[in-house]
Amino acid sequence: MKTTRDLHDLVGGALMTATGLFFALYGQQYEFGTMARMGPGYFPVVLGWTLAVLGLLVAVPAWWRRGTAVTVQWSNLLWCVLSLLVFAFTLKFLGVVLTSFIAALISLVPSSMPLRTRLMVCAVVALLTTLIFPIGLQMLLPLWPWSH
Repeated sequence: MKTTRDLHDLVGGALMTATGLFFALYGQQYEFGTMARMGPGYFPVVLGWTLAVLGLLVAVPAWWRRGTAVTVQWSNLLWCVLSLLVFAFTLKFLGVVLTSFIAALISLVPSSMPLRTRLMVCAVVALLTTLIFPIGLQMLLPLWPWSH
């Protein structure tokens, strides 16, 4: 099934633009400040408008470009959503390290990569998640099930 427009880029650019507009407009309720003294609204407004413009740069040319039909990979979508739900509901009980590892493993179920590679990817995801959130950003999250 051929389409007359590049729906992948058209939808992706439209979603980028909508997300950017949301944050740009939502951020205006906070004090903007100046470039030298940025207020709490500066970052979301500037980044929101930047994302909105980039979304337009993706979507507008796609309107005139020919594309292929969109096919949804339902299995990948199901496992990805399931991994997010498992992450959300087990983070408090299992801690960041185990939850990140398990969620990454669930999201890789439809993948054809070898088990050893999957386990290495999950270990790297768990390591990066731990380094970024509890350690780097100092978020108050348990690292392990016993560290509540």
